[in-house]
Formats: sequence, structure tokens, C-alpha cells
Amino acid sequence: MKILLVSPNVSRKMGGEAIKSWNIIKEINKIGLDSIQLTHARVRKELSESEFSDLKFFYVEDDFIQIILFKLRLNWILGAWGSWLLHKKAQELANSEGCDLVHFTSPISTTLPYFAMNGPKVVIGPLNGNIHYPPGLAFREEWHRRLAGRILPVFQRLAGMAFQGKKRAAALLVAGGGRTVDALKLGGCREERMIETLDSGVSEEFSSSPRLTHSEANNEFVFVGRLISLKGCDLAIRAVARARNAVLHVVGDGVERDRLEQLVAELGIKDRVIFHGWVPAGAPLLQVMRRGRAFVLPSLSEANGIVVQEAMSIGLPVIAVNWGGPALLIDENTGVLVDPVSEEHIISGVAEAMDRLSSSSNLAERLSQNCYAKAKAEGFDWSDLLGRWTEIYRTILAENSDVR
Repeated sequence: MKILLVSPNVSRKMGGEAIKSWNIIKEINKIGLDSIQLTHARVRKELSESEFSDLKFFYVEDDFIQIILFKLRLNWILGAWGSWLLHKKAQELANSEGCDLVHFTSPISTTLPYFAMNGPKVVIGPLNGNIHYPPGLAFREEWHRRLAGRILPVFQRLAGMAFQGKKRAAALLVAGGGRTVDALKLGGCREERMIETLDSGVSEEFSSSPRLTHSEANNEFVFVGRLISLKGCDLAIRAVARARNAVLHVVGDGVERDRLEQLVAELGIKDRVIFHGWVPAGAPLLQVMRRGRAFVLPSLSEANGIVVQEAMSIGLPVIAVNWGGPALLIDENTGVLVDPVSEEHIISGVAEAMDRLSSSSNLAERLSQNCYAKAKAEGFDWSDLLGRWTEIYRTILAENSDVR
């Protein structure tokens, strides 16, 4: 079989979905599947200098409409137009290159449009989303996101009628559990075409790393994420001030950094919060995370949480809010979930968890063993995940019925 992979960005520098697409093409190449990749010209230079330089890449160039939409910050319209250009080029390539299957690996949003294709079977996903702030924390959410949540049912129905790509796909890879399934069903997608999957795999550096052991005292904790409001880093910092002697390593950068550093100064805990800034994925990030007693992510709108998977893969227990993606990955046997009742409840719950884990190596060791075992059993590493996707490809191509 010959596979056409489609993603707006394939990059190790752009984060999120772009890194995910990078790892997908890397594993597809390892498996030895005959594949080509379509992406945007903005990543051409990086790919030409990468380990994939001998692979076959095709690019969609910027046009004047994309440039105008970008300058006007009309992001949804920009995404829709970019999606149309990708689909148009993907149809041309599927025909000219003789592709049997087209896999759109991103965007993962359930709201962005996908257009119907003729000829090859189509797989879309992993799709994720349809997540907003917990009711008790809704005041922290930007007004336009709150509005989007209210109009989502109507918007999904209209989008489902206007854009047929997801409804016509042979398979929809679904992460995010019931909330993602519900959003897709609103758009007219049939549940029997939805296949549950992990949102992401973890890199080889993490999947091959030996399990952390917790036989000694350790009061160090790690936060990894963009420093933006929804990640809740301010809640983690306030929890450090409330805990007895916890030290927090903050990995990441973003618009909130100055405010967070000011908060640390106001709380008088400069010696207990260490800002590392952006740390490259892979071995450098692993080195910081292996210092921790636990990983802390009080995110209020986390669709998945790849860093949660990474933490579990090395036996680092997780303290998270009982909401969204992290709540699908961990439970009381693999970490600590704090109900998102209010800011105060989260702060006190995270602080209590820090104190318990700092003082009890037995508890930390038990959680470590369990989360490490779960990561292995559920196949968190990319090779296992792509192996499962490859079987999905083969099953789809073996089907004789035309998907309409």
C-alpha cells in the first residue's frame, strides 16, 4: 500500500501538532511503509536539513489570500482556506502518485473543516477537542471561547452539512473520549466509523528510559507547558507557596511568564520556583523531568496532555486536574486527580498532594510502578501506536465496499 500523509506543519520547532506529525513520518519511515508527505512550505527548510531529507515531500505554498487572512488574524477562516488548499493538493497527489490511502494526521480539531476526496480511502485523526473550562473556573476562560462553547452544537451541524470530509472518511481516529465523539456526531459523523486511539505517542527517549525509582526523599516537582492562562501554572505556583517545602521546576515560555515571575516574588518563594524557559523535546526535557517526585499539570482545558504520557512513561507520578485529557490517562492508582471545584480547591489539593508525595517515598514508588506499567501495557510509544494504525490501514484497504 502507498500512503499519503497530510499535515499543515511537520516540525520539531513549532510544538504540539507539528511535533506529532514529525514523529508520525519518522515511525512510518521506520516501519518501511511506502509513504509521501504533504505539508506547508513554511517547514521546507527544516525538512530539507532533517533526517528525512531523502524522503518525498510535497508542499503547499502561501498564496495572497492566506497572507491577508493571517494579517487580519482571521484564524478560523485562515484554517479553512489552508485546509482547502491542502485537500486540493492532496487530491492531485493521490491521483498522480497512485496513493491507496490518505491520512490527514492534523489538524486535530473537530470544528475545522475537512473536504471530501474522490478515489483513495481517507483516514482522519487523531481528532480531539470539544473541551472548555470546568464550570467552577469558567470566569478564567476568554469570552470568545465561552461563546464558542455555547454555539458549538449549531455550528457543528451546519459545518457537517457544508463540509463532507469527515462524514465520507473511511475511519475517524478519535482521542478525547465521549466529548470528541459527541462533537463529531453533531456534525453528522457515524459512530461506527470512529476508532478510539491515543492522541499521541511518546518519543523513543522517553519510552526507552528506565523507570524512575522513589526510594529516597524528594521535594522537587516539574511543570511543563506553555505559560498561558489555561495551563494553570499560576495555580501550581500558589500550591508551592502553600506546601511545606516543595520546589517547582517550570519548563516552558509564553505570554504569562512575566506575570508568573512577579507572582513568585510576591509570594516570597523565589528560591522554590525555578524557571527553565523553553527546553528542547527529547533528551534535554527528559533530563529535567527525571529530577521530579511528580509531574504537576493543573491545566483547565487540556484536550490530551502528551506531557502526561511522557511522565507516565518514565514512572513519574502525575498531579493533575480531574478534567479533560489528563483525567482519561490517569487515576488514583497512577497519580493524583484534583476536582476542579474552584481555584482554592485546586491550589489546596495540589499542595496537599505535593506534601504527601514529598514525605512518602512508598506512595511515590507505588504510583510510579503503576503509571509505568500502564504506559507499557497501553503502548504509549510511537512504534506501538503506529503499529495499531497500520493495522487500521490494512483493514480499510481490505474492505471491498466503497465508503460514501
